[in-house]
Amino acid sequence: MTDATDDTLERARRAVDGGSLPAVAADQALPMAWALKDVCYEAFSVEPPRAARAAALLAELAAQAWPTVVAGTVQALAHWTGGIAHLTQGRMQEAIHSLDAAGAGLQAHGHADPAAQTLVPRIMALSMLGRHDEAIACAEAARLALLQLGNRRAAARVIQNLGSLQLRRDAYPEAARHFREAAVLFARLRDHHHSVLADIGLAVALTSQGDFDEALRIYARARMRAAGRGLELPAALVDESVALLDMARGRYRQALAGLESARRRYERLAMPQYLAVAEKQLADAYLELRLLPEALALLEGAQAQFEALALPDEQAWALAQAGRAQALLGRASASVHFEQAAALFARQGNAVGEAAVALAQAEWALKRGDSQAALLGAQRASGIYSRASVADGQARSDVLEGLACLASGQHARATHVLQHTLSQASLRRQVSVQARCWEALGRLAELQGDAGQARQYYEQAVEGLELQRSALPGSELRSAFLGDRIEPYQGLLRLALAEGQAPAVLQSLERHRARAMGDQLSQLGTQQVGGQAAGIDAGADDASRRRARLNWLYRRVQRLEDANEPLGGLHDEMLRLERELTEDARRQRLVGPAGEGGSWQALDVHALQAVLGPGDVLVEYGESDGELLACLVDAQGCHLVRHLASMAQVQQAVDAARFQLEALRHGAASLQRQMPRLTERAQLALLTLFKLLWAPLGGLVRGARRVLLVPHGPLGQIPFHALHDGQQSLGEACQWCVMPSAAVACASLQAAGLRQAAPPARAWALAEPSQLPHTATEAQDVAALYPQGQALLAEQATVDALRLCAPQADVLHLACHALFRQDNPRFSMLHLHGQALSADEADGLQLRPGGTVVLSACETALSEAGQGNEMVGLVRAFMLAGAARVVASLWPVDDAVAREFMREFHRHLARGEAAAAALAAAQQAVRAVHPHPGFWAAFVLYGAW
Repeated sequence: MTDATDDTLERARRAVDGGSLPAVAADQALPMAWALKDVCYEAFSVEPPRAARAAALLAELAAQAWPTVVAGTVQALAHWTGGIAHLTQGRMQEAIHSLDAAGAGLQAHGHADPAAQTLVPRIMALSMLGRHDEAIACAEAARLALLQLGNRRAAARVIQNLGSLQLRRDAYPEAARHFREAAVLFARLRDHHHSVLADIGLAVALTSQGDFDEALRIYARARMRAAGRGLELPAALVDESVALLDMARGRYRQALAGLESARRRYERLAMPQYLAVAEKQLADAYLELRLLPEALALLEGAQAQFEALALPDEQAWALAQAGRAQALLGRASASVHFEQAAALFARQGNAVGEAAVALAQAEWALKRGDSQAALLGAQRASGIYSRASVADGQARSDVLEGLACLASGQHARATHVLQHTLSQASLRRQVSVQARCWEALGRLAELQGDAGQARQYYEQAVEGLELQRSALPGSELRSAFLGDRIEPYQGLLRLALAEGQAPAVLQSLERHRARAMGDQLSQLGTQQVGGQAAGIDAGADDASRRRARLNWLYRRVQRLEDANEPLGGLHDEMLRLERELTEDARRQRLVGPAGEGGSWQALDVHALQAVLGPGDVLVEYGESDGELLACLVDAQGCHLVRHLASMAQVQQAVDAARFQLEALRHGAASLQRQMPRLTERAQLALLTLFKLLWAPLGGLVRGARRVLLVPHGPLGQIPFHALHDGQQSLGEACQWCVMPSAAVACASLQAAGLRQAAPPARAWALAEPSQLPHTATEAQDVAALYPQGQALLAEQATVDALRLCAPQADVLHLACHALFRQDNPRFSMLHLHGQALSADEADGLQLRPGGTVVLSACETALSEAGQGNEMVGLVRAFMLAGAARVVASLWPVDDAVAREFMREFHRHLARGEAAAAALAAAQQAVRAVHPHPGFWAAFVLYGAW
């Protein structure tokens, strides 16, 4: 007997659903065993935990005492379902042993057809272990046996498995042929589940050959059929496969959403091998988007999981991609990953995998400046990809070959390779490949002196990059995406500089400056931007528990550090929880509704001039090929000043100044005797910066009343108002505020002009004095200056209290301990009572439009600029939360001096003076008592006047 009756099958289903085996009579043992096997197979692909429960009940049945003729078959069936359970749980070697025992047992007891069917899941297990030759031999034997027995359904499954095997061997035409044959057979047999799986396999094979349109048509059909019949696993496989196709075409938003959707389905289905693969695919996407540390963390986790699951194919791919991430991060350890991946691929005979390693090594060689090694590696990879009909791999190899030719001066050959690759990529609509080709062709045209053609190519590259970038979910991904893709933007800047037209140069500088921040700020007023924290907490109990644990860790680590005691594993746990919370928030955004990515609009210089009053000037610094330059805008026009200094000179001068300004970091009491000399040294360093950065601007800034500063790179770390010509500081000559970009400055000033100016009335001052005793008095002093001022001290100064008062405050003053996290600027934090407020949470606050935030704490103005001067840190977070202006510090300030400074600043602000004027007055008042700039120059105004 090989089939259970309907009644017995229903009893078996109820037993599996209930989780307990009913009493079974001797004459019903065999029918019940076959029924449980059938239930296991029903759930195999659609509900793996249910399949495991069926296998467990069948093992329980086999353990009972039965007549010999019954016991052998029941035991064989238990081995069979046990093998299925092992398979769904990623234990491939155990699955093979169980399936071998099942086949031998069934054959011995006269069940030839079921014995042949046990070979079908065995094929899958061998394939997952990377034993492809054995898997193919097993498949051919099963196909022959099943056809001889007349079992077309099982034969169709074997044909489908052969297609999967050919996919793993990168034999895509053969794979497509097998999947087409299997799909037809399953359709005739009305086996919808396997017919959908065959369609998915066919579409994967077509995608690999570059036939994207036909693949999408088949995916759409498979998705519709899977959804219509409630097939969960096939639906997840469609999501994953379409996402990979989207990734190849540069449709990153859709790719990320599809990968995360598939990963969640696999998680619900409790399928560890599929889940591990999905994690690796998501890591690949992060790598493509240049979210490098995050990609590396996921890849290393996936590699360990593949090793534990004995999946050498996937382990090799994870190692190769981890090597790419290491190389892009500039780490020599990349070579180890490449060597390990290449060895695994070689053992499995996976030529396409070896091509991937060769391509990654060639990319790394080009990054190091070895164009010849890059060329040879790219050509080797291209040849393998071409023979295997791997369209995406060949395109990436050909682009690299073109870039290597360009780097080595072989311009004619580079042009030929890139034009051909661009033509093929255009047919397949591979936007990312097109953008790289346009960028390289623009560089070639520029080198050949054809500025018009170069500009056209660069504009096409930028248009392609903007199309991809604007669709990405969240500013973090948009910022990372431009990481190593700014060459076409820089090319347009070079062309504008060659023409010498100041407005065009300024617009070119603005095209990739603080773009992610500008996108988010542009949404203020239509929706609350601060989604980082919402994504982290999102109402999830688990996230809340981890957040509470993280806050405990912050307090504990801080106490141990203050006491100079060892941290044990607390610091590592803290970093792990931060990564987990950040990743949870990121993934929540991936599957959330598509937000407005922001489409770049050229800076309107005339609109900027219109909001600048008499005596106002915007100064924006930039860099091109190591040269520091400046663009200036005032009511009269736009001006360009070139060759201020080399960036190497600037960095050296900035480092020297920072060293002198932070001489008082650990307290000034013991340095009183040396204070005149220390002051002189600091002033000398600031004079050097003045000569490099400001003196060359000459008459363009002479007589300026107010300056809007847009710094570049390291210039964001210095107090421009403290620079001096030997007689007068710039802060004495004019008022200052800092902006991340001219576009943000223009929008901010326009918004400020629409608001009716009135002295601030409602002020909340929060102080956490446990470490900084003067902060309590400081907060009380500040609150007393405003008509509706209120001080929240010690246990009142909580994050919850801040959230409640923030929407109502004209002025929000926070006096507490702060920490800038250079390793993770999003977790830079303010320590309020019982809890830390991270930058990631701060941008989710609801702040009153037009309000002022004062961060009276150490180093709250520090940020990680990264590519495009995104200024990631606490200042950015509060601006994204809606603050019109933020006052923050560039270095630690003496607690008592800070109290004096803030009392003076708020005295002027409360009586209706502009924040910039109030800050200048406070600086001059404190300087009169404490001449060293470390005391009076730390606080900077960001945002509107």
